[in-house]
Amino acid sequence: MLRRTVRIGLLSLPLGLSLAGGQVLGATTEDVGRRVALVIGNQDYQFVDPLENPLNDTREIARVLREADFDVTLGINLGKKDLEHTVRRFLRALNDGDTALFYYSGHALQVGDANFILPVDAKLSSQYDLEFESLKVSHLLDYMKAASSMQIVMLDSCRNNPFEIASLYWGEEEYSLGKTRGLRRIPNKLGAFISYATRPGQVAYDGDGPMSPFTSSIVDNALDPSLEIKELMTKVRDEVVRKTGGQQIPYEDSTLVTSFYFVPPKPNPIVTAHHRVSVAAGNSAVALHIPEPVQPEGGVIEATLTLSPEKGQLQLPGGRTVAQGDVLKAKELAALEFVPSGAEAGDVELIGYDVKDEWGGSASAIASIMIAQAETAAPETGSGEDQKVLLDKVLAWLEERSTTGAVEAEIGVGPVPVYEDAPVEGVPATSDWLKVVSVDSDLQLSTEGRPLQPGDRFPVAALASLTVRPQIGSEREARQFALEIPSDGAAKTVTQIVQPRVTLCDQLATQPFDLQAVTEGRLANDLDPREVDKACAEAMAAYPEIGRFVFQHGRGALAAGNLDQAISDFQRAYQMGHVRAGQVLGRMYYLGAGIDRDRKKAVELYRKAAERGDAYALHSLGMAEIKGEGTQQNEKDGLEKLLQSVEAGHTFSFNAIGTFYANGEHVAQNVERAVYYYNRSAAREDIYGYMNVGTLYRDGKGVPQDYEAALGWFKKAHEGGHPAAGTAIGLLYFNGQGVEKNPDEATKWFRESAQRGDAWGAYNTAFMLGQKSGEAAGRDRIRMLAMSVAVDPSSPAAKQGRDGLAKADGKLKAKVLQQALTDLGYEPGPVDGQPGRKTREALSSFFKAEGRSSVQGDEALIALVKAQWEQTRPRYDLF
Repeated sequence: MLRRTVRIGLLSLPLGLSLAGGQVLGATTEDVGRRVALVIGNQDYQFVDPLENPLNDTREIARVLREADFDVTLGINLGKKDLEHTVRRFLRALNDGDTALFYYSGHALQVGDANFILPVDAKLSSQYDLEFESLKVSHLLDYMKAASSMQIVMLDSCRNNPFEIASLYWGEEEYSLGKTRGLRRIPNKLGAFISYATRPGQVAYDGDGPMSPFTSSIVDNALDPSLEIKELMTKVRDEVVRKTGGQQIPYEDSTLVTSFYFVPPKPNPIVTAHHRVSVAAGNSAVALHIPEPVQPEGGVIEATLTLSPEKGQLQLPGGRTVAQGDVLKAKELAALEFVPSGAEAGDVELIGYDVKDEWGGSASAIASIMIAQAETAAPETGSGEDQKVLLDKVLAWLEERSTTGAVEAEIGVGPVPVYEDAPVEGVPATSDWLKVVSVDSDLQLSTEGRPLQPGDRFPVAALASLTVRPQIGSEREARQFALEIPSDGAAKTVTQIVQPRVTLCDQLATQPFDLQAVTEGRLANDLDPREVDKACAEAMAAYPEIGRFVFQHGRGALAAGNLDQAISDFQRAYQMGHVRAGQVLGRMYYLGAGIDRDRKKAVELYRKAAERGDAYALHSLGMAEIKGEGTQQNEKDGLEKLLQSVEAGHTFSFNAIGTFYANGEHVAQNVERAVYYYNRSAAREDIYGYMNVGTLYRDGKGVPQDYEAALGWFKKAHEGGHPAAGTAIGLLYFNGQGVEKNPDEATKWFRESAQRGDAWGAYNTAFMLGQKSGEAAGRDRIRMLAMSVAVDPSSPAAKQGRDGLAKADGKLKAKVLQQALTDLGYEPGPVDGQPGRKTREALSSFFKAEGRSSVQGDEALIALVKAQWEQTRPRYDLF
């Protein structure tokens, strides 16, 4: 069962040795916001000459970015599918990021007015390959902008076009490549910084070293805390020009309105604001035990005395006196002694000091010394035995805990507490410090909102606030971090194993391409509604603030046909900020699935999700714009959105564009290109691709006519849950194409598709029933005509169904209406085809229960048949 707390598994942990820590005071620092980076290096190209340096470039850039507190998604030698997966991982991690960075080293291509990065398996041997084998940089920048406040793009990919293809299509436009050089300038919107290895249209060089000149200069200088990004790139440009003899001149384009430093701001030094101590009157030197100031991230600290005691004197061990204005090292401040000569019992002497670190951070503090009679001197605050006992207890607890098992940390639920039950109550802020020795790259370690890197320190008192945030995709193996603990003897380290895990709800119910998910997901036909309901209900209880689990619970409800629950979950998840829930809710408005049909509302929901780069929303919005459904028709913009969805690997758009080219709808007819699109979809094991390839073989369109092959593809689609595949199979049996003509077998397949929600399946079933005699067949035919309208009122089949209903026998229609009311639990009186008061009252009760306006005649019959169908829990999620 899920819990909000971390759990301990059964892995044993080794202990090691390291350096000891010192006594200091802990304090909180503000969380300055997450930094999230995508770093891609493509070197070993399969169909063009490989490059020399991208792998070295990307590994070094990733190292630098991790040191700069970035959560890095790293991709090396990515094929197209891996590229899609890696970009989705990045966008998922980016959801709550303040700064988004994209670095790319590898082949890229200027096509028209846009730049495209190329995976290592890119062929570009066909004019149509670009849409399937590239990533448009401006699209990625738009997605980054929608999910972050600052965007940084670094492109070390300005090389000659390595492909022999003369021209490439992007949508309806064909672009001649010629001797394309370098990249174009990307249009830059407010809040972004875009840097190129060289000027637009020019060529960058790999260089003679292990890294390119551009990237090596970034690596050498990015961690200079004094360099703001514009100053950094000025220095990089100077170095690259010198390295290349003026042949390569890096270029940047900034619309930033705030400064950015790769080295995050250092926290101020940590001091005890007011240290109190009591000393006995006399002439003997007494150690004050002022807690040593600490800079949590290391560095030199100095303290300037701003106030000295009026009576007595300060000195260092050995007798050197110290006075106001003197500058001391941190350890010297902690070693200060006080000689209370001239002071009397009851006097209070004050010491003031300012602390500064090497980065300019500062803090001020005081120490107060109470003079007491020798025989009544109070113990020094912060140096009692009880505090040492408490501290030893915590450290012993930490050593024991780190050996008892792995901490299991869910991915995608925010920072997960590691030691929230640490017995730190009563441990003073002046406790000893823990030092981070190492952290695996797939973990983000923080305490009190401050990201921690190797070398950083935090007080033992803050142990209970230590959290880990496992990176998306890290669940395959355990990770670890190591802490150095203070010790009276030899220094020690403890190593904590962390096992990232994906919740069962995420495993069972993530929808593919969901950019707020943490794993790749399952198609609708792969869901088990009961398992999803149980797992996601547990996740919702454990993490009530996370909309992802509410959305995924809704997916299970939709798969089970529980439309009311699904709609409720989707609405709630959308209000919680889950954009895919908006897209799915939009589809329900579009289809009128358990909710009044409202295509304008659907488009509003699509648009918000599409801005974030949601592939499903891009597809839905693109289709709406192309057809002018719920929005003004705009075929050009709609096609561009479908191409963005294709770029993300969403096969719905593969098939939609393929169909446009096959039929010459919205684009010029191009059957060859349609075949290309359908085959790309089928290669991804998509049921809609199977269906469309089968259609090509059935019709002999772009391929040799082959009914046997068509039947095979249709059956694969049907087995996967395709709503209309049964209709296609039924037509083969009806026409005797590749199989023996068999009207009964045809009717069976038509009816199966009708039950899945295919309007033509319903209409064709009605047509077949029209060939039979008898009242039962007649009533069944009328119900199927109504069904053809109910499942998709805007389809051509629905128009035929309405015409058929208009001509059907009125008495039979009345009997079907009365029977439907009876089956739904209302009481229309006898099913006699003569509706009277009881039938009217029953019909009124039905519409009132449904929350809908009452209608009459054929429209009432259609509404009743739809309600009956929805009771069978159809898979609306397959449309």
